[in-house]
Amino acid sequence: MSLGTRLALIAGFLAVLGLGLGLWASSVLLTRLALAEVDRALQLQARVLLEAARAAPDHLVPPEVEDEVLGGDFPGTAWLYQGGRLVWQGGLASAPAMLRTVEQEKARSLAGWRVLARQEQGYRLVVAQPLGVVERLALLYLRLGLPLSLLLGGVTALVAYFLVGLALTPLRRLAEGASRFQVVEPPEGKDEVARLAQAFAKLLRTLKEERERERAFWALASHELRTPITAFRVGLERLLRAPSLERETLSKLKIQAERLEALAENLLALTRAQAQDLHLVEVDLNELAGVVFDRFQPLFVARGRELVLEGQTAWVKADPRLLERVMNNLVHNALVHGQGTVFLRTGLKEGRAYLEVQDGGPGLSARAREGLGMRVVRQVAEALGAELSWVNEKGLLVRLSFRLPSASPLAMGSGADAPEVKR
Repeated sequence: MSLGTRLALIAGFLAVLGLGLGLWASSVLLTRLALAEVDRALQLQARVLLEAARAAPDHLVPPEVEDEVLGGDFPGTAWLYQGGRLVWQGGLASAPAMLRTVEQEKARSLAGWRVLARQEQGYRLVVAQPLGVVERLALLYLRLGLPLSLLLGGVTALVAYFLVGLALTPLRRLAEGASRFQVVEPPEGKDEVARLAQAFAKLLRTLKEERERERAFWALASHELRTPITAFRVGLERLLRAPSLERETLSKLKIQAERLEALAENLLALTRAQAQDLHLVEVDLNELAGVVFDRFQPLFVARGRELVLEGQTAWVKADPRLLERVMNNLVHNALVHGQGTVFLRTGLKEGRAYLEVQDGGPGLSARAREGLGMRVVRQVAEALGAELSWVNEKGLLVRLSFRLPSASPLAMGSGADAPEVKR
């Protein structure tokens, strides 16, 4: 059952329920008003009959008074007692005898009659009127009102179905667009449906953009994987054809194997960062930078370039394996795409720990910025809550800023005296 149908049925049910309650309440009110009118008539009849009986010489109600009082617009019956003895009876003869025993002066309903008693100067007068007219009036009111309530409830459901259908049209268009993964322009406005449609359209647009980025990323990752795999295969074929072991070929295969290992580690780091699979401990950025420096320094020397470590103790709460992977990627980018001396810095600035890699090159190309290495850097920075920034003036400077661990002594100010290490 569609949402529009459910809302229309709910609206129709509520309409019938409201009209039914209103019908019942108005019926009760109408009955009470009619009874109040009957009570006033009974009071008037009792007073007139008693006055007529006291004024008559035989202390009986004259026939003309009986006809006028008990046979007019409000026909009824009456019994007059004097000293406990019935002395007169008039009006309708169909009244049940049990009404004669009523002694309360307050009107009450009994056996389909409205009856009250009045006692004055030794007389007790009981007057009663049948309630058949009042009951028939209430029943007629309900018979007319109930079908009308059901009819109005049905009409309300149809109108609600039409209006709800109009209100849900933007959501229906968005659902059709989502089934085809196409962005549909949401309606303007600030009502709940418009805001829901706008939020859904924004989410769909974001998913579409993310899907495009994922597609481009995997295309690039496939390309980066294919290159070392192809080189590895060609090297192995050459070794198989060679009469003896060629150390030069083995060295090239080792380099390709290291590239494959780096790609696998980057993919693993990216997966862990995206899944928030973190093992957070307090890590000294300077100590970790020293490990990376020792790993890359021979490569820089081999290329005739210089890698400088300017380290200051800076404790952060992070995953050391992911952080080391980030440092490896930044220093490797500086080695491959940068120029001149590369500086690897750690320290404290403005109450935050930082890690910097700077070189004198022109900066990363658009392809390198969207490559696997920088994607890992961005994803790990986001997972660790670090702020990533880069400046491309007189070389490329990439910086990650971390919040200090609250329990760290450096966070309390003692880190300013930490020794600086330069290699």
